[in-house]
Amino acid sequence: MKPLVHLLMLGAGTLAGSGTAQAVELLVPAYFYPGTHTAQWQQLTDTAARQPLSVIINPDNGAGQAIDASHSAAITALRAAGGKVYAYVGTDWGARSFSDVTQEIDRYLDWYAIDGFFVDEVSEYAADLAYFTDLGAHVRAADPALGLIGNPGTPTDIGYLDIFDTLVIFEEFAHHLGQFTAPPYQSQFDAARFGLLLHGADANTMTSVIGGAAAANFGYAFVTDGVHNQNLWQGLPSYWDAETLAARQAILSPVPEPAPAAMLLGGLAVLGAWRRRRRP
Repeated sequence: MKPLVHLLMLGAGTLAGSGTAQAVELLVPAYFYPGTHTAQWQQLTDTAARQPLSVIINPDNGAGQAIDASHSAAITALRAAGGKVYAYVGTDWGARSFSDVTQEIDRYLDWYAIDGFFVDEVSEYAADLAYFTDLGAHVRAADPALGLIGNPGTPTDIGYLDIFDTLVIFEEFAHHLGQFTAPPYQSQFDAARFGLLLHGADANTMTSVIGGAAAANFGYAFVTDGVHNQNLWQGLPSYWDAETLAARQAILSPVPEPAPAAMLLGGLAVLGAWRRRRRP
């Protein structure tokens, strides 16, 4: 399989200006406070009215200890415009107390009208599947309609696709694009099953990544010029308008779900020692 950077560049060149179909959906970690970033939340709401948009809320490195009125109002407006809202939950790669995680999930459900959960720090290993299977079951028991996005930030054991609707299998610095090769099983699934998050990217890189997402079989993507450990996920990128336009122009080609036997033959990509450990 071609490295991701080659597919992205190929897609950006071949898809630009092509016809209309299902757009790439922007998956925005909106960890900035609606009460102080009203203009940027309004931009998100305006975008949701014209194209697919999923936004991740993170009130206080999770749900926090009390409902927040500013988040409630922002969520209501964005969902009314047509956007989807996912609630951030960190798991420390399966090391966080399971009861703490489920209690946080329940607080979100009590306090906010959301469309699903963005589960961060998902393990990539088969040994941790039970933890995340139980987490998924807890969410489905609360409401089967809730979506589940898992963020390992790297390719995982194929079993995680039985738990999550979407896996973010690449979250990294822009200059690491050339170090990533997609897992063999990715081509066997619909693009909507995979997402990528890229930071520290200039406008040209953003255009290439968003424009090439379909060729690389990513249905969800977000690129920012925010910098890790400085302002990452603390605002919209300076090229937000250009990114929304690029997403509308990116075309997705559906891929049939594989048979169970084909799923077992999937396999894993080895990424080496640059797997990151980070919190928002």
